[in-house]
Parts: sequence; structure tokens; C-alpha cells
Amino acid sequence: MAHRVFFLNKLRPGVDPADYEAWIRATDYPVARASPAILSYDVTRIQGTLDGTGTPSVQYLEVIEVTDIEEYRAVGATPEFVELLEQWATYVELDEALHGTVVE
Repeated sequence: MAHRVFFLNKLRPGVDPADYEAWIRATDYPVARASPAILSYDVTRIQGTLDGTGTPSVQYLEVIEVTDIEEYRAVGATPEFVELLEQWATYVELDEALHGTVVE
């Protein structure tokens, strides 16, 4: 049974999206994807609403497929991930963090 974690993010005021995306590629992806608790991890830049009206409430969506939610939470307490999350927080104003099981 697949379990996923979702982060719906807005950037902090003044953060350049290009800087954030460069950090994702250079730091976030390598560290996160090396974790045995993470099966897959992708960040998507939100470009608009599907119907083309209004403004999206978030700028980025992170989708992380994990082996187990408790294993993933444990990884978040390791020194490497604590540092990663501290760096991440300089870019991102967290809007919402969710997790759930894939319906198969």
C-alpha cells in the first residue's frame, strides 16, 4: 500500500523562485532522495488553476512517496534532515502538510 506526503507551499516574501528551485536541485533532491524511507520525491511549480481563472493558493506542490509514515517522520529527526528543513524554511512559508494512503 503506497503512502504519500504532500506539502503545499508558498515562498516567503522576497524569495526568488529561481533561487529556491536551484536549491531544490542542488541540495533538497539529493538529500531527500537518498533516504531509504523515501521511494520518490518531486516538486512541482504551480502555474495556474485548471480552469484558468483566479490565482492558485500555493506556488509549489511536493509529492513524496514513503515506505511508511512513521519511518518518514523518524528521518525528519536526523541531523541531516533537521539541517535540510532549516534551509528549506528560509525559502518556504509552509501552507499545508498532508499525508495519506493511495486508493488502489
